[in-house]
Amino acid sequence: MIYGADRLDVESAERSLAAWEEDFPRPLIDLSRLRHLDPFGALVLVLEARRAQEAGGFLRVLLPQGVEGRALLARSGIERLLTGAYRADGPWPEAPGGEAEIDLVEVKEEEGVGRLVDGLSERLLDRFPLGESGTRLLAQAMLELLQNIPQHASPEKADVSPFGVGALQESEDHLHLAVADKGVGLRGSLGTNPRFRELDDSQALEAALVQGTSRFDRPGRGGALRRIRELMLRNAGRFFVRSGSGALWQADVEWVVSAVCPFPGVQVSIRLPRRLFE
Repeated sequence: MIYGADRLDVESAERSLAAWEEDFPRPLIDLSRLRHLDPFGALVLVLEARRAQEAGGFLRVLLPQGVEGRALLARSGIERLLTGAYRADGPWPEAPGGEAEIDLVEVKEEEGVGRLVDGLSERLLDRFPLGESGTRLLAQAMLELLQNIPQHASPEKADVSPFGVGALQESEDHLHLAVADKGVGLRGSLGTNPRFRELDDSQALEAALVQGTSRFDRPGRGGALRRIRELMLRNAGRFFVRSGSGALWQADVEWVVSAVCPFPGVQVSIRLPRRLFE
């Protein structure tokens, strides 16, 4: 458990996950001092709830005590994806009027993928001058990444759904897109090809993101993560991907692959800063 943490985002997710896994399948989630929640943090929380529920447990949630934190949690829209998977120390904060702060889409059988990608393309064209080719490249890569969830994120146990979610958030200074699932991960996906069965999590991650390796033998299939990473390089974006026990963090032109708390599936964070285009 992380006591009194005021953030659940890309930077704090690893500390949170490591603490939650210690108490799994009934992790204690202390959001009592929450003041910041981004799409990546929201999706990790949703995945942990689904995993706990499937294992016969649930999240034990301490809700925000402050007005600001309660409004933030309500506007996140995650409560509808946590139904039946948590017990809280009070009623969930009611959402104020207006649109949700984070646009959440559950991905099952490619349902909802088109809406999320269309929304992303419109926002990029209107507010983030990547250019038509850059916008199209990112949209196509994200479409492939989201479609991967129902197509080949299926875990070894057929009775457990891979369950994927996508989230989009626009703030004053950046656009943040997150995609996450709890399937077999990059190592499991690449391992369906005999040539890559010996890769560990970190090797699979680097192969997919840096070398563009795909489970497909046919040229042109796969490679979405590498294309996104290269687009971030050209546009000074921030890119974080974790899969299993490996993670790649890229900020501007610097990138590093490191070991993280083991967690199933693939979780991706993409941030494009508005200030770099002004």
